[in-house]
Amino acid sequence: MVEGSRPVRYWTLPPAPDGSIVSSRETPKEYADTIDWQEMAEVFGEMTRTGGMKDMRKMMSFQSRLQKMDKDELVAALEQIAALDLADEERMMLQAMLLGPLVTKDPELALTRFSKQLGDESNGIGWQLASALGQWAKKDASAATAWFEKEIASGTFDSKSLDGKNRIRTMFESNLVAQLLSHDPAAAEARVAALLADQRKEVLDGFGFMQLKKSDQAAFASLVRGQVSEKERIDIFGKAASKAAMQGGLENASEFLDRIGATGEERVAVAEKAALGSVQGKAFKAKTEAEDLDEMREWLSAEAPGSVDRVTGESIGNMASFGGNSFGGGMKFDDAVKLALKYHESTGNDDVLTGFLDEAGTYDNKEGARSLAEKISDPAKREEALKNLD
Repeated sequence: MVEGSRPVRYWTLPPAPDGSIVSSRETPKEYADTIDWQEMAEVFGEMTRTGGMKDMRKMMSFQSRLQKMDKDELVAALEQIAALDLADEERMMLQAMLLGPLVTKDPELALTRFSKQLGDESNGIGWQLASALGQWAKKDASAATAWFEKEIASGTFDSKSLDGKNRIRTMFESNLVAQLLSHDPAAAEARVAALLADQRKEVLDGFGFMQLKKSDQAAFASLVRGQVSEKERIDIFGKAASKAAMQGGLENASEFLDRIGATGEERVAVAEKAALGSVQGKAFKAKTEAEDLDEMREWLSAEAPGSVDRVTGESIGNMASFGGNSFGGGMKFDDAVKLALKYHESTGNDDVLTGFLDEAGTYDNKEGARSLAEKISDPAKREEALKNLD
């Protein structure tokens, strides 16, 4: 505790000495529990040093308490943390934990409370502040837009990098445009059109669109098609389709393709990316089974039949790149080679092997990669693959 600072209360309060129950606003300081922010900073410090935590229950209880705090208590806690003698990283982690619930309860207050840190690309809370702008725009798009324009004009988001970009401003733009898309598509389009051409993809590809509503997908597609190049369009739609597949299965990706009116080459290219993304998402989380690949192959055979074997190889190559991660996902290189050979033998298509070699990390596995390349039946493709491994 910092002497003289306002205590942050728990929410199950002990009775007063006379046995009566009083509200948190009425409870005297001496009868209210407080969060020991110095202790929580030490917990975060341990997480940073060791990558783990000894007492997970303590952290879960802490997070639960934060969600129950009102905005005044959250602001008081932020003031208390500001007065503590903490390492910058510990202070930032505590602030980030408090900022999340504050954004939910009062996004405008969150932005004004952290106004001096809005354009700072090094503070680690830029994405939360950008989310606050999006939350505010949900409630009052006009006020949120006016505030953002004022900050831009005052130089808050001026770039300090050589490329002239400010990634924090990009996050803010992405969240604002995503909300405008729901309420005023014309305003969203005008805002994106006013950006430099090389900034538009970053905004439309930003995390403001992570939770794109199904009802907004057609308007989103129209916006993207009108503002970026064909290659950028495929990349943006591909990521969105991959998210849809990871959240609700490959059929969900098909529904996304239908909603955005994807046809012809566009549908094929986006489906390929969705298929790759769905398998890659599973590979990162857990051990990928052949059944996952077979499911992907069956789906892709309907959406992009000519791409099935190449995407299968690329998917296995991606799994090999994980190399069996610490979460239990991915696949050891030798096991991935065996799986690629299995599909190559069953299909007779060299695309399985070339796709694998294009995506797998072969630097530390040159011998295994060469043995696989030598299995390519087409002489020209085999020679090219071997040359790339030299």
